[in-house]
Amino acid sequence: MRDESPAMNCYLLIGGESRRMGRSKVDLFFERTRAAAQPVFDDVIAVQRAGGPETTNTIFEPPHKMRAPVFGVLRALQHAHDRAFVLAVDYPAITTEALRLIANWPSIAPLVIPEWDAFPQMLCGVYSSELMSIIEQRIECGRFDLRGLLDDASGEIIPEHKLRAQLSGEPLRNVNTPEDYERLQSSR
Repeated sequence: MRDESPAMNCYLLIGGESRRMGRSKVDLFFERTRAAAQPVFDDVIAVQRAGGPETTNTIFEPPHKMRAPVFGVLRALQHAHDRAFVLAVDYPAITTEALRLIANWPSIAPLVIPEWDAFPQMLCGVYSSELMSIIEQRIECGRFDLRGLLDDASGEIIPEHKLRAQLSGEPLRNVNTPEDYERLQSSR
């Protein structure tokens, strides 16, 4: 059941190949990440690339040849019709508290992204459907990186020091390799 957070869905990106991890991040982290998101959002919807395995409550990207999360973000925005919280499955330490803080961050920017470990965490933030045309133009030009959206869309970065002042642990630690996962486990 959703709490007092603003009305929006969480779109959990699960279409990556997990090459660096060596095993499926969906198998490792999906249930934990989804459980953290459920109390905050109206619904938690998995976004999978075309032809990928289906999980609970899944939508699919249209077929394309490139492998990049920008396609999952675009599909989420098409489905949301307004604002969407985009979250990659590879944030296994994410907490309900962290998601609530980011989702409720006071901003009118069409893109609100937290900073963690000195980097904007592009796959853990609020995206507005206003961004769809910008994302489509970027894809047409072969620009698949998401960080460029911060400038193109006048996005806002939530400063790391403000997040760390309110959150404990490493909830925004992105995990891509077995070593990342081991470091996260040892920091708990």
